[in-house]
Amino acid sequence: MSHPSILLISGDPEIEQAVREAARDAGHGLIVARTAQEAVKAFTRGFAGLRLILVDLDAEVHGVTLFNALDDCHDGVPLVALTSAEESYMKPLAIGRGAADCLGKPLTASRFARLVEEYCPNPLTQK
Repeated sequence: MSHPSILLISGDPEIEQAVREAARDAGHGLIVARTAQEAVKAFTRGFAGLRLILVDLDAEVHGVTLFNALDDCHDGVPLVALTSAEESYMKPLAIGRGAADCLGKPLTASRFARLVEEYCPNPLTQK
């Protein structure tokens, strides 16, 4: 990876579109894994260059299993869980397993833009 990137693990096309827009606007690359198999392939490339990992806890991508696996190997890259379940229930569980945050769906591109700015600000725009 030649420039800072965000890894999105999600099979939700609306989430992908919103994250893609936020990443592009912030000058970051986006790696999308839509299945557990694609996520494992992304993990085998390592975490160098990754600035943020977003994991949709959706059953379609086996998000909870992948999230738990990342707990031991994300190499300090901030990990944010996305959930359609009750946020008040999922947030303590996700944070207890190493997440920097847990956000309830639906999420907009502007919310992802704030998330990207918070966890991987562009060094050119920082004071």
